[in-house]
Amino acid sequence: MTMNNEHNQENLPSLRINARRALSASIYLFLLIGSGCGGQLYKVAPIPADAPVSDVSAGLSVGATALDGDRSLEQFEANLPMAGIIAVDVRVINNSPNPISLRPLKFELSDDSRSKLKLLAPKKALSKVMKFYGNNFYPLEAKRATLENFEAVGLKPGGSLDSKAELRGFLFFETKKGTNIGNLTLNVTGTGAPVSISLNAR
Repeated sequence: MTMNNEHNQENLPSLRINARRALSASIYLFLLIGSGCGGQLYKVAPIPADAPVSDVSAGLSVGATALDGDRSLEQFEANLPMAGIIAVDVRVINNSPNPISLRPLKFELSDDSRSKLKLLAPKKALSKVMKFYGNNFYPLEAKRATLENFEAVGLKPGGSLDSKAELRGFLFFETKKGTNIGNLTLNVTGTGAPVSISLNAR
């Protein structure tokens, strides 16, 4: 009996190694198979039909709202504020008779202490969401499709905006968990007079 126990104990290290190898192989196979599958990690909805109200001005007018937890779940199938992200729905309209260059346009989000929040690219925002929800293993194609959809609804400043045309999309900002969205201010500079918008959550 003692000899059997000693024999079993000697085999334990090799059994653990084999188990780890089997687990690694299973994960690799899952990712390999998943890379050829469709689907998304999170279902991103199209840009909402109800647009933020823009101020009426002779030149460039800007409207913006911030998504709270419930609205971000509807839009991105994830609670972005809980993941440390504020998504701001932005609408820019050219009310002037001539095209306006958007290259100098700059967006800054600040909290009630006037601290500026870091602007995130859609790719970085998605990475933070995945980290919050613990998405360590996933089909590669699903991540690619989700990133494409994050980028598709993201605001794309740059170039020029024709007369009476509008630019619409989301900006992503890094924040602390529990940030009061009602105390955020979006500052827009670079084209015409600076604009400050006290954000309302929706």
